[in-house]
Amino acid sequence: MRLFLLLIVLLLVAGLIVYLKPEYRNRIQDLSSDIGLSQITPKKTARLFKWRDASGNWQITDQLPPDGIDYEKLEYREDVNVLPRPPGLQQNR
Repeated sequence: MRLFLLLIVLLLVAGLIVYLKPEYRNRIQDLSSDIGLSQITPKKTARLFKWRDASGNWQITDQLPPDGIDYEKLEYREDVNVLPRPPGLQQNR
């Protein structure tokens, strides 16, 4: 019984450390996707901002534009926004 309680406490401490340290969480997600557990981990999302600068040129950056400038928030998931397969190419499985 003591061994079981010790195991539970160790798992809780490990979970707390991973929760409080985002860099550990990112490492675990990267490792799990490398070994084929990508179904378990959420897909990465890139968040970008689209806005026009003072010259009227479109800017797409990962940082918010200066205050007072209207912008559009763009989100791209790594598993959704992909180029379509060219016609005639077969998928190798």
